[in-house]
Amino acid sequence: MTITTCTSSQPLNFGDSSQQTFKVCTFLVNVLSHMYDQWLQAGSPPPPNFNWKPANACPITNDFKVEDYSFGQLIWSTFTPEVKKTPVTEPFGGLVKSNSDGKLYLVFRGSKSLDDFLVDAEFKPVPYSAPTPNPPPGLLVARGWYAVFSGLAKALDAQLKTIGSKPLTVTGHSLGSALATLATPLAVSNNIAALHYNSASPKVGLQSFRDYYENLKVKTFRLVNTADTVPNLPPKRSGDYLHVGIEVAFNADYGAEKKTHNPCCSYAYAIYNPAAPCNKDFDKCAPAAGETGDE
Repeated sequence: MTITTCTSSQPLNFGDSSQQTFKVCTFLVNVLSHMYDQWLQAGSPPPPNFNWKPANACPITNDFKVEDYSFGQLIWSTFTPEVKKTPVTEPFGGLVKSNSDGKLYLVFRGSKSLDDFLVDAEFKPVPYSAPTPNPPPGLLVARGWYAVFSGLAKALDAQLKTIGSKPLTVTGHSLGSALATLATPLAVSNNIAALHYNSASPKVGLQSFRDYYENLKVKTFRLVNTADTVPNLPPKRSGDYLHVGIEVAFNADYGAEKKTHNPCCSYAYAIYNPAAPCNKDFDKCAPAAGETGDE
């Protein structure tokens, strides 16, 4: 068994972002990640036949309780990776309400399946159809993440219409952060006051999309482990891809991408331990969170 070692050269400075909001978001992201694991264990049933029980498998966020939140209907996407001819359907997220203060969250999980990882590598720029009025021409985003988003956009729009103009915090990790970025303009188009907190986000669109997104004036914070390779995607050779929002950075290198990118034992740990974001108990944390092996 390989013992995980970690070097950390940069603490986490939250700047203008809220540590508490990041805590809530990473808790909910990890619950939705566990949702996918339940779906897989149930044999990947279609939407009508999957009844999940919200659970938190991340030991870092155990100061939160799932019973303090109301989890809405899951949001599913039907999408087709370029290398496949048949579409696949997977659950990706949902609306969540805090029972204590009524705050609403739109939460997306990160990549879990082979099909997810296939679309993660589809960097070809494709036209983006903006949901807000009078968008500029020539908006381009990465084909793979947009395919997943397009497969859930109709169902998401229907759910967004049920919350009126209540404030909404949009969040996700990795692929889920890409979906959160694409979902934010849809929330704005529904006259929702959106706030966007994500972690380990790749660059979703070219400069045209970044400029469009920034003009929406949605406060957006991206939590980034600078040792993580995912936030550097797509690579420069794929086009002029740029990040949206304000970077909130730390550094904790665990020597393997799967570990450095981990939404619980790396990213959540850093949120809870900003002065020393290097998790020296990673090997105890990961099995508890349901994470095994290396990529």
